[in-house]
Amino acid sequence: MSLKRLISVNTVAQLLKKGIINKEGVRILDCTHEPNLAVEKPGWKVFRKEFYGKFEKVYDELCPSKELYRSGHIPEAPHISVDVAFYPSQYERLALYPPDVFQEYAQKLGIDDGEHLILYARGRFSGMLYASKIAWLFKSYGHEKISLVDGGFEEWTRKGYDISKDDVKLKRGTWKANDNMTKYNIKYEQLEEQHGDKKYIEWTDDLNLLDARVRGQFEGTEPTEFPANVVGTHIPGFKCMPAEELVEEGLMRDNDEIRDWLDVHGFKSDRPTVILCNMGVQATMLAYAIESIYPHNPIQVYN
Repeated sequence: MSLKRLISVNTVAQLLKKGIINKEGVRILDCTHEPNLAVEKPGWKVFRKEFYGKFEKVYDELCPSKELYRSGHIPEAPHISVDVAFYPSQYERLALYPPDVFQEYAQKLGIDDGEHLILYARGRFSGMLYASKIAWLFKSYGHEKISLVDGGFEEWTRKGYDISKDDVKLKRGTWKANDNMTKYNIKYEQLEEQHGDKKYIEWTDDLNLLDARVRGQFEGTEPTEFPANVVGTHIPGFKCMPAEELVEEGLMRDNDEIRDWLDVHGFKSDRPTVILCNMGVQATMLAYAIESIYPHNPIQVYN
């Protein structure tokens, strides 16, 4: 089945009505995540020893967002958790597992190889923030058949569609992971690599260097989120392109509007793109939007 990269809740409702979701090569996943819910999480060393790759244990003990999911979600949607899909490393809050490890989690969720994934969440940026993070995660493992739900769960409920409180469990899937991690993500060491007389991060005339955080953090008038209460600033050469400005009245702005917005902010479609934010979440939403308009533009997210 061919679906657009951004689909309406009406489209999702029709797919459910026709019995296509979870039956004809289409899966829907609830990506709900609330980072502010209180749970004491272990440090990276303890996590590595006691939780790494133990997906059920992480979900049961370290995933408070599951209660939001269980309070109501789009029917037929299992919960894919940011707390489970990533792990805390020494320097990354949301580090990517090796492909063979993440593959195990995806199969446990019931995803089959070659399926089209419909992703949605709730909360920030009209439920498209953490859905974008999961979308970029799957891209990093070679899965390209993805759609985001425009407006997320809030739009679904606003339109009055049915919700479910079932804890959806599907039979084990056959999904296979590939390794596109370095194609779509960039490490600190790569940004610091010397190329001639400049570091890669200093190639301001040859790259789109974009900062997806809110303007106040970029301009130093608002505190960052991680760590909290530290006044923001920005890296010289990076352009301020807040992911939150992609959303208007609860929905994603259309491609023409986003293209104009990119032009105004100095985006050049013929240059490779590097995007950062606080912890690689807002950056993925901006990356997903840019890729929808300029599918051949090479984009890497600093995680």
